Amino acid sequence: MGHVKIDVEKGSRSYSVKYSLNDAAGVKALLRDRHRISSARFRGDYAACDILIDLHSAINSAGLTERQTEAIAWVYGVDITQAKAAELMGITQQTLGETLDRAAEKLAAVYKRWEYGEVCVEYDAQDLVAQLNPEETAEFLRQHQGIEINQTEECA
Repeated sequence: MGHVKIDVEKGSRSYSVKYSLNDAAGVKALLRDRHRISSARFRGDYAACDILIDLHSAINSAGLTERQTEAIAWVYGVDITQAKAAELMGITQQTLGETLDRAAEKLAAVYKRWEYGEVCVEYDAQDLVAQLNPEETAEFLRQHQGIEINQTEECA
């Protein structure tokens, strides 16, 4: 007879994260996890492609200042600390934080105008654990406090 490859345990190894893009906190969370979402593209997650394309379009449509764009590129693109990014930009860390806050508010306004609402990204926990050391795992979980994380919930 035939053999079908169905992973019946997949649901217990994955979880989904909802990003509310109508507010600055949700936009910052999406920017923070952008690299992780980007890696989902290579597993065939077309929704991840759409999210990243829309993020790029939102950044281009938000009317960000040059400083805001540079701050986003350093902190969320290159993944350096705010302190290091502030040093490279020649500003204080507090100013950088305020710049990122204003940029996130502008991006949230774009998503509101588009009536975007929430996006849901599904992560494979097994892949994530393989990539992170214990400190990074603890940091990932700390960062996701306040973001709705549901195990095996279907994304719309």
